[in-house]
Amino acid sequence: MRALHLAPVIALAGCYSPAPQAGAPCNERGECPTGLRCIADLCQSPDMVPEDAAIDVAIDVCPELSCIGNDLAGCNSRMTCSLGCADAVGTTPAHCLQMVPSNGLTTALLAGATADVSGLDLDFDTETGVITHAGGMPLRAAGTGVIAGIGFTVIDKMGVFTANSFFVDPITDSANDWDARGDNALVLFAATTITVHGRIDNGANGVNGGAGGAAGATSGSNSLPCRGRAGLWQMANFGEGGGGGGGRATGGNGAPSNTTTFGAGGQTCSAPTGGPTTIPLRGGNGGGAGGVETAPSPDVIRGGAGGGGGGALALVAMESITISGEATAPGEGGRTSATGDGGGGGGSGGAILVEAPVVTISGAVTANGGGGAAPNTANGSRGHVNDSSQASGGVYMTASGGRGGTGAAPTAGTTYTDGTMARGGGGGGAGGRTELKGRTRNTAGSVISPGAVQNDIAVE
Repeated sequence: MRALHLAPVIALAGCYSPAPQAGAPCNERGECPTGLRCIADLCQSPDMVPEDAAIDVAIDVCPELSCIGNDLAGCNSRMTCSLGCADAVGTTPAHCLQMVPSNGLTTALLAGATADVSGLDLDFDTETGVITHAGGMPLRAAGTGVIAGIGFTVIDKMGVFTANSFFVDPITDSANDWDARGDNALVLFAATTITVHGRIDNGANGVNGGAGGAAGATSGSNSLPCRGRAGLWQMANFGEGGGGGGGRATGGNGAPSNTTTFGAGGQTCSAPTGGPTTIPLRGGNGGGAGGVETAPSPDVIRGGAGGGGGGALALVAMESITISGEATAPGEGGRTSATGDGGGGGGSGGAILVEAPVVTISGAVTANGGGGAAPNTANGSRGHVNDSSQASGGVYMTASGGRGGTGAAPTAGTTYTDGTMARGGGGGGAGGRTELKGRTRNTAGSVISPGAVQNDIAVE
């Protein structure tokens, strides 16, 4: 009897074998109880769920990416897209929108450019890709591609430097700024951010234009329609002023001498004639040379040379740009001639493009024109870098060069005469162009001269 009594107990005990529960979620480490396998975030029996069924479960549990408002949602994930979310179209899955830079730049240029570029007194060569800092020490050697974590290539007359970020340190001396040289415009393109607490100066220097800007005239050549006209020789003791460089507006006229002729200001210019535009990126134009007081022989020498045009500068970042310092591309003042010849015209301001999803400017972004030179002894002033006031023309006796252009139009030079001679001052150079492209733009407390064109960025 005892054996018969125990048998059911033994049988009952043999039937009690706790089993893991299929269908329960896997733990946070993707683990399941013994005998189950984590498939599509659920504990499944390998015997009950064949491989193709497991795939079906995964598809059912983890749908394709989709947009929910500005959020991109996927399998166990959801993120907010700062620039908005794009629904799936054809074979293109749903995705967060990303900025598409202008002027032919692509994000492929950022590959391998991992450097965070900072420091004082950096000089960028837009022809070779060389970057040097204080004392001429090399930061990047010549060549295209990525060198020392900094990329360089030339696209449509632009020298494009790429890096993870650019940071311009605050300066206490004007020699500590970042500047550029070369025929190509200067483009700084960052994978993340650009911060300017100091100064980036791509303005003209004397007769030479800034990087991407045109030089001032040193002779009677009028081949460039945007450059100021040269003053003409009429007879002894008479020298006309050269015209100011044209840009966003027409340059100021040089002053006449003994006739009604004068060096006319350069035209209002835009691509492809070379004026300061931001897309495509082109710099400013030089001023015309002043007319000579005595007959030229041969006819190649003129009076004071024209000032160079401001260069072209683009700051492009995939995340944000902050400018509390100065980004500037001024035209240079016209040059004078101590012999009494006509004064040279001022160069026009260049072009500055600031492009990022978030743009914050509390400092200065300026592309002002230079002032015209006086007919004797006084050069025109360089365009101002941190305010919107007009650069002054040089002054000799009762004559002066024209004021440079900003938001206001450049002015014409005036004539000095004492009855036996007449000499004209050069015209002021026109203001250049500034443009801000961003989804969010904050310019409270800033100086932007001439006033900026503001546009949204492109996204895809």
